[in-house]
Amino acid sequence: MFLKSLELYGFKSFADKTRLEFSDGTTSLLGPNGCGKSNIVDAIKWVLGEQSTKTLRAGKMEDVIFNGTETRKPLNVAEVSLVISNSDGALPIDATEVEIRRRIFRSGESEFFINRNQVRLRDIRELFFDTGIGKSAYSILEQGKIDQILSHKPEDRRYIFEEAAGITRYKQRSVEAGRKLQRTEENIEQVETLFKEIKRQYDSRKIQAEKVERFRALEKEQSTLEVHVQLATIQNHLLLKEAKEQELSETQQSYDALKKESELLQQSLEQQQTDLRQFAEQRIELQSGIQRIEGQLNGKKDQLEILEERYRDFLRNKEEAEQRANNLKERLARNEQELEEQQDVLDSLDESIIDSEKKIHLQEKEMSFTVKQIDESDQQIIHNENSIVQEQHIQQELSGELQRITDLLVEELDEKLKASGYSTSQRKQSEKELTDHLDLIERTVIKQVEFSNELTTMLEQESITIQRAQTQWAHYLNEIQASHQKLRVLFETYQSKIPSFIDELLAPEGIISQKHSIDEKMRLSHQKVTSYHKEIAILKEERTRLQQLLEQYREHVVQLRLSLNSFTTKKESVLSLIQSLRQQQTESTYLLQDAVTESDYAQQRLKDAQTQIETAQEEQKQLLLDKQEQEESLSELILSIEQENERLGSERNRLNDYYETLREIRTTSDKITYHIEGIQQQIAQVYTNYFDTYGKSLKEFDDQLDTELEDFSTLREQLNKINKQIQGMGYINHMAAEEFKEIKERYDFIHQQLSDLQKAKTDLEKVIEEITIRSEKLFLESYQAIRVNFQQMFHRMFSGGRAELRLLDPENVLESGIDILAQPPGKKLDRLAPLSGGEKSLTAVALLFATYKVKPSPFAILDEIDAALDDRNIGNFLEVLDEFSQNSQFIIITHNKHTVLGSKTLLGITMEERGVSKTISYRMGLEDEELDNEIDNTV
Repeated sequence: MFLKSLELYGFKSFADKTRLEFSDGTTSLLGPNGCGKSNIVDAIKWVLGEQSTKTLRAGKMEDVIFNGTETRKPLNVAEVSLVISNSDGALPIDATEVEIRRRIFRSGESEFFINRNQVRLRDIRELFFDTGIGKSAYSILEQGKIDQILSHKPEDRRYIFEEAAGITRYKQRSVEAGRKLQRTEENIEQVETLFKEIKRQYDSRKIQAEKVERFRALEKEQSTLEVHVQLATIQNHLLLKEAKEQELSETQQSYDALKKESELLQQSLEQQQTDLRQFAEQRIELQSGIQRIEGQLNGKKDQLEILEERYRDFLRNKEEAEQRANNLKERLARNEQELEEQQDVLDSLDESIIDSEKKIHLQEKEMSFTVKQIDESDQQIIHNENSIVQEQHIQQELSGELQRITDLLVEELDEKLKASGYSTSQRKQSEKELTDHLDLIERTVIKQVEFSNELTTMLEQESITIQRAQTQWAHYLNEIQASHQKLRVLFETYQSKIPSFIDELLAPEGIISQKHSIDEKMRLSHQKVTSYHKEIAILKEERTRLQQLLEQYREHVVQLRLSLNSFTTKKESVLSLIQSLRQQQTESTYLLQDAVTESDYAQQRLKDAQTQIETAQEEQKQLLLDKQEQEESLSELILSIEQENERLGSERNRLNDYYETLREIRTTSDKITYHIEGIQQQIAQVYTNYFDTYGKSLKEFDDQLDTELEDFSTLREQLNKINKQIQGMGYINHMAAEEFKEIKERYDFIHQQLSDLQKAKTDLEKVIEEITIRSEKLFLESYQAIRVNFQQMFHRMFSGGRAELRLLDPENVLESGIDILAQPPGKKLDRLAPLSGGEKSLTAVALLFATYKVKPSPFAILDEIDAALDDRNIGNFLEVLDEFSQNSQFIIITHNKHTVLGSKTLLGITMEERGVSKTISYRMGLEDEELDNEIDNTV
């Protein structure tokens, strides 16, 4: 099993779909800092199930999606696919190749796939249990993992030993079994609580069910007595009904005889009533005539009111028309005055507009002049800048010439020094001899002066003869002469040691003089550039002042134009107002004419209304006379009708007496009928009440009505006794039997569940115990093997020294931390704190390879773990790496040239486009020198 390929799309800096093909052995992943090499490691961890954003160097999980650059838009999805060869069947899946894919969307939704089938994150993690591969396994080793392995917490390095021991799967199963055991214990507690409640209900329902049985026996006896009581009641109602029906028949015969007499009297009264009705019709006809006249009178009254109202309206219209005419005359006068005022305003606005246009014209001329000055300044600045560029070109040429002369001066000086045989040591030696001889001459002269002083004294004291003094003095003079000659020889020797070609270099036509001339030209050019720069600064200041002045002119023009617009707007407003006033004048003139016409029309209508009022008043007087005649005829007819009604009154009273007697007989008959119906209803109510109470028909027992039953009071007494017994039983739960049956089923079910849970708890405890024993055994075996291998690998890596692994709690193997003691050559055995960075890295690598000897990972990713190693330690590391690469696949992210040279395959990561990573394939099989140069360029 080994890693075949990795495909990325939209993951961090890999915006485009990128595919990396891996081969067996060692592969080096190269690239400059910040190109995205570590994003490859993050992608592998992420696709294997990493959920920690801190580990992935992100704020939130969506940050792994490509977030865009200055030239590219952000993506909405990130996807990583990892293809692993499974030809040896190391993974528990029936496929020679396994593709793991993870996808995340900007919305936060994630998807996981194994061989294109969507799965859970848990399925991916379980697939790699105990293989050495995984987000937290030892197959991925980074600088942070080194710190974790060598941290001060021994518990943090347990995962390496657990993965090597192959107990990760067991540990996960133990955790799951522990969770299941906890859930089972919680379920047992809940079921026991529920069982106690069910048991209480079971006992209660059992007592209630027995009580229901007793109740039903009493209820049956009660039902029989209730039937007999109801049948006895019906028998009594039937006897009373027969008596009432006989009484009703006798009452009906009396009613029929009296009704015949009343009908004869009614016929006589109807004939008399016909005669009286004729008088009534005459009366109605007279009353209708009177009402008709009254209606006409009311109509005349309304007509007069309308005519009077119209008269008042016409009068009011005339007054209003006259008032409106006066108002319109006043308005015409006011509008005329306002027209004159607005004409004056219009003339003033025309003057202001002309003045503003003149000022705008002047300001625009000033602006044009200022713009011209700015353009002249810009042209001068451009000219000076071009001059500066020319002077800079001259300076570059002078610098080149100066460099050429300087190089020539150095060459000539070198050649003349060699030609002259000049030697600093010889010159110093000659100088020293000359100086020493000068010191000797000085001492000789001092001695001569001292001898001269002594000689004078000795001659005065006569302690020496003149001849002897002359001889000594001549001796001193000879010494001085000899020293002077030797001094001349030494000076000539020293002079010959000094090179004479320096005078040639210093001559007017010499190289040094040429250099001084170029320096002077360079100085003058610099002065010109400085002068140009100062002039440009002055011109720019002047240009800034002119620009500010131009802005002021522009602002002034804008203000003037705003004022001009304001004046124009006001002028338009005044013109509109003048037009409106003139229109109002025209309208007011027309309205005045209308008001005068309306006033004349109202005067004419007033006269017509007066004539109509006088005609209506005459017609009203004639209608009052007609009404008086009709009322006198109506009074005479009413007197005749009253006399006839008085005669018929006595006949109606006698007929009313007949009707009253018939009503009384009818009432009595209705009462008897109602009583019979009541009895019938009571009988029906007995049937209904019985049905409502017992849910069955009493008619089933009608055949017993013909038999002789016990006395009603005796039956009622027996029934009351049974009712008291039933009432004494208290509340009866009629559903108790069914509820008892249901609760019994639940009771039996919960009891069985509780037994099953207790059995499951026992089984889980046995499973956990077996997993613990198995895990401890596997862990100790792997730990002892790694411990021995670590000692050997440490000694090999450091070319000496020794190391130890210790369990901090041997009694609790599965939770114990593991301490590391290391003793590099020349140091004492101690914990890791005193070790240097390189020693810590080498210790971590030794532990990693010691683990690989027990259980090698199919492939491993090493992220710059060689960064802190020196060349000697790199050699040891590469030697061991080459040995382990025969069985495992290594992918190394490195900047170390020696590590790269030890790799079989090279893959490059670059960032040609800023913020976007791409891969580059390096050709293999190059010559050593070419490969070495290419690695130098890459690393």
